[in-house]
Amino acid sequence: MKTSLCWVALILCILHCVRLSAAQDLLPNCSYPAVYAFGDGLTDVGNAIAAFPEKFAHAELDPNGIEFPMHPADRFCDGKLLVDFLAFGVRRRPIYPVLRGTSPDFRYGTNFAAVGGSARNVTLYSKASGPYYTPFSLDVQLQWFERYKIRLWFYEYMNPGIVVQPLPTLNSINQSLFLVYAGYQDYFYSLYDKTLTPRQALNIVEEVVESIGTLIEGMLKVSVYYPPGSPSYVMPAAKDILVLGLPPLGCIPAMLTIYQTPGAKYNSHGCLSDLNKITTKHNRLLGEKVIALREKYPDTLRLLYGDIHGVYTDILKNPEAYNITEPLKACCGVGGSYSFNKDVTCGHLGTVGNEMVNLTGTTPCFNHKAHLSWDGVHTSDAFNKAAVTAFLTGKHIYPEGGFQCSPDFTFWNARM
Repeated sequence: MKTSLCWVALILCILHCVRLSAAQDLLPNCSYPAVYAFGDGLTDVGNAIAAFPEKFAHAELDPNGIEFPMHPADRFCDGKLLVDFLAFGVRRRPIYPVLRGTSPDFRYGTNFAAVGGSARNVTLYSKASGPYYTPFSLDVQLQWFERYKIRLWFYEYMNPGIVVQPLPTLNSINQSLFLVYAGYQDYFYSLYDKTLTPRQALNIVEEVVESIGTLIEGMLKVSVYYPPGSPSYVMPAAKDILVLGLPPLGCIPAMLTIYQTPGAKYNSHGCLSDLNKITTKHNRLLGEKVIALREKYPDTLRLLYGDIHGVYTDILKNPEAYNITEPLKACCGVGGSYSFNKDVTCGHLGTVGNEMVNLTGTTPCFNHKAHLSWDGVHTSDAFNKAAVTAFLTGKHIYPEGGFQCSPDFTFWNARM
């Protein structure tokens, strides 16, 4: 009798697994005609350096890009940014910056993000501002997007065939995937330069989240274009948007270095508790904002929230599962407990103490794939890969199930 019951249980288990497999096979492909991105240095693939080539010249220097595309490619990363993995995962290629002046390929979308791009509107900007500041806040990026749609309209409807460059169709906008990954600039560099204390940074969270909400609403609203001498045209709006929270500030090597004091409080993962309060509050309010916008715009096909903080924490809890052995240390950095020193940052030469330091080589650390942070400021290829893998497979993404489609991991480890 016991043997029969065992066989029945085994058969039921097999049938259940088969059903699950079949259900997964029935998922449609994660496929979008194009990907569009907004944000700051965690997402920029070349806008900042296009606008300020001298200021951001080190984005084109080794060792950036050692993993992908095996040479510096205007990204502050050892390889792919989160947006690169996202584009590959939905069967596209990496997208070009909107300010790219030579050899751009906009067939698969456009990147409006810029290093130094704050979520809050920049009302005053000086060329003498710090090395990671630009005037390209989210309101400017939204203006770029609106102008971009007008140019698509012009080339498609007024002067078809005049442009040799391949472009997406205007109506593909409302079938494309949009990424919003903003707010890091507002907190990180204010804390980095100590223009804000952690307590003061906590007090700007509502303003930062409201600014991100304003961008999202601008993307969702259908606008009417009134071209001179032509009939009005209803411009398409975004319908599929992935909004990302922020990684825990208190776990970033630069922050751990700058704010390590005898009285500092750390959590069980070795991260600074007071700084983590900032991103915890930001992510909570941003998640609530996404829910409110989902209710306000019911015609939106999909408005998703990706929990970056949750992915980061998962890795800190079990780094071995992700082949991470240095979760709190920068790869391209030097000095101290966290391999970071403000005096000599990634891509530069300098002196720390009495020692000459060279961070311009192609082997900045023993194993760059073992780090969550590339340069003590920006996340690594390894983290970006883990985050997008989670989101595309329905983890740490809300509502539950996320994209509910079958991603493409063919080029996950592509190096060219």
